[in-house]
Amino acid sequence: MRTVRLIGFWGAFGGLLAIAACTPAGSLSVSEPAWRAVAGDSALLAEHIQVLNASEVLPRLTGSLELARAAAYVADRLRSLGIGPALGNQYQLGYTANVYLPLGAILKQGAAEDTTTFFLGLEFWPDGQSDTGRVTITTLTLCPSAKACPVAEALMAPFAQGTPAQLARWRAQGYRVVFRVGLLEPSLAERPLQGLLVVQLTPVAAARLLGWKADSLEAALAGEQPQRLALRHPVHVHVQGRRETVEALNVLGFIAGKDPVLRHELVIVAAELDGIGLPGSRLVVDGRHMGEGVAALLELSRFYRALASYWPLPQRSLLFAVWSGARQGHQGLKAYLERPLWDLRATRTMLYLDPRPEDIPTLQHLAARYGLTLQPVRLPDALQAERNVWFQVPRAWQQTYVRIYGGLALVSPPAPSQRLGGAVKRAQALVHAAQSLLLPEVITPTAWQPVVPDSSPLLKQRP
Repeated sequence: MRTVRLIGFWGAFGGLLAIAACTPAGSLSVSEPAWRAVAGDSALLAEHIQVLNASEVLPRLTGSLELARAAAYVADRLRSLGIGPALGNQYQLGYTANVYLPLGAILKQGAAEDTTTFFLGLEFWPDGQSDTGRVTITTLTLCPSAKACPVAEALMAPFAQGTPAQLARWRAQGYRVVFRVGLLEPSLAERPLQGLLVVQLTPVAAARLLGWKADSLEAALAGEQPQRLALRHPVHVHVQGRRETVEALNVLGFIAGKDPVLRHELVIVAAELDGIGLPGSRLVVDGRHMGEGVAALLELSRFYRALASYWPLPQRSLLFAVWSGARQGHQGLKAYLERPLWDLRATRTMLYLDPRPEDIPTLQHLAARYGLTLQPVRLPDALQAERNVWFQVPRAWQQTYVRIYGGLALVSPPAPSQRLGGAVKRAQALVHAAQSLLLPEVITPTAWQPVVPDSSPLLKQRP
């Protein structure tokens, strides 16, 4: 029976190698049946994702106890799969990280006896780049484009304009507050922009702050002409954040290559462990970072460890790396590149599972500084579109919001089972996409070469 099982396994794997050898990297369909025969176990992927989204490990913020628990789970799974530790007997390697966490904010308009309060998570959110502080403003510049705008105490611009470089320019020009108008997108940063408060506002809330109709604000933000406005009532902005230096963790496992020559070359498979949230709060439900990349990495490590148990493969060595600090300047990846465990000149490539699309240029530039090629393993756009960040605001806030506007600003988070199902599909797609890139890197089938009869050493020895 054991022989039959092995024949079945290697029959499927042999077909897979043939496909990988004849097909350009990255062009395989994720629905190819041969992939499902060797990797992408949905039950195991679901188990990983369930653990990584349990209340005990959320939010997974760099340097937090919750992330340490998640890292311990990843290390334990690598150990149980038979993946070797990356350094000595250690799977978890520490480094020092600088983190900044916007803990909350207050946005009010008017005097003490007549104050309009905006609702955190429904109408506004402190941007990850915002400094901590209190500011009261009475003038504001509406700046629909990146062109020069008259300076006031505050600036209001479309969300897409709030890049770090643009925010730094606005701070240098003398603005004290920047309102980014669009859908709320919780974010974190390595450090705040000192002296500048940055607040995300929904279009409805922005119109309410100006005393305009929503369609009038929409037209103004879509135009080209800046406007300097005197606010009807003073606006009070208070953002509270915390800067800390913390001990952070990366998790790394290793499979040695089997080829006498190629084993000295390394291929890194990497994923991100941390997410977005507020310490000790359930207000933010992070549907963008549910651990799909880490689950896919664990599934790939299981496959290649099984491969190494029965066959002289993989030929090149493999390092499975789970970074923290990705949401705050990719500090885990930087820590490894600054103190690598393997000669970077002998590191062939890094496959990066499920990076945020907007982070890819930064990641590739960072790797290139150290002479590495970084290949992103991305999800199809249809699966990317399913991801979101939701807010679970108190019911009393929602009821008040309904009384003011006649409806809720955001849809409540989907049921946990629905979120889990989508995450498992994404993890499977990542496994399949990664295999099309990874197999040709660590397994290099040699084409069969027929022996020319008159050049055969055996033929030449005949009498």
